[in-house]
Amino acid sequence: MHNKEQEFEAFLNITENRSRILAVIIAMVQDFSVAEDLFQETVLQILKSSHLYDKDRAFLPWACGIARNVVKRHWRKLKKQPVSMAQEILINLAELAVEDDPDLWREERVALHHCLKKMPDRFQRLFILRYAHNYKGKELSERADIRAGSIRTTLARLRGKLRQCISMQIEVSQ
Repeated sequence: MHNKEQEFEAFLNITENRSRILAVIIAMVQDFSVAEDLFQETVLQILKSSHLYDKDRAFLPWACGIARNVVKRHWRKLKKQPVSMAQEILINLAELAVEDDPDLWREERVALHHCLKKMPDRFQRLFILRYAHNYKGKELSERADIRAGSIRTTLARLRGKLRQCISMQIEVSQ
């Protein structure tokens, strides 16, 4: 397969497994902000290594292995290793969770996509700016064209509406 095709295939796999890979990283570093940065680094490593991926094997364990290596490099840079047995248990639980259920959160992702499409354009834009592009505070307020003082309230309302819609979607599909 051509290198660009391999990268595109890897990108699709990453998109499908984002929450599971991120869960492993969060379990290891226990800091969402750091985990997001390390996830981005993991994505780059997966794309760079896409030519090494064996399509006959499951993508998720391979990607989680890369994520673990990225976190370990991060710890070496900081000269920090996990300190507790509890942290090691969390890492193992996260890995078991993603290995045991290949469709973990799939239903929720489909429902989120459906519900987001039903939201007004303004809310869709806010959601994408906040959660896809990770804008915060004043920059989010400016890009979304929402007063800085009401951005938190608007996000809370948006999350509430999405949560309610997702619950109803899942209930209907069962």
